[in-house]
Amino acid sequence: MFNRKTKELQRLLEARTKSLNKAEEIIKDLKIENKELKQIRLQEVRNNTKLLEQNNKKTEFITRIIDSVNSNKYNNEKAILNKIKELADDYQSIN
Repeated sequence: MFNRKTKELQRLLEARTKSLNKAEEIIKDLKIENKELKQIRLQEVRNNTKLLEQNNKKTEFITRIIDSVNSNKYNNEKAILNKIKELADDYQSIN
């Protein structure tokens, strides 16, 4: 009777140990996955920052073109065209 109880308790202990080991492995895997997700998110933030900077430069460039076109009070299209070419050259030299 005592021997059977001991064996049953031993099996329960082994089952719990297996469950704990499995849970520890799952936690370890989740920690690794979480770390990888954080790195991916950080890279996405960097990419978004670069895109925002590019967008701001293009917006500034377009604003300068619009300002030049709107300042054409005397219908001086040639001067405006030259200014747009100059701005485009400036933009290309920046990038």
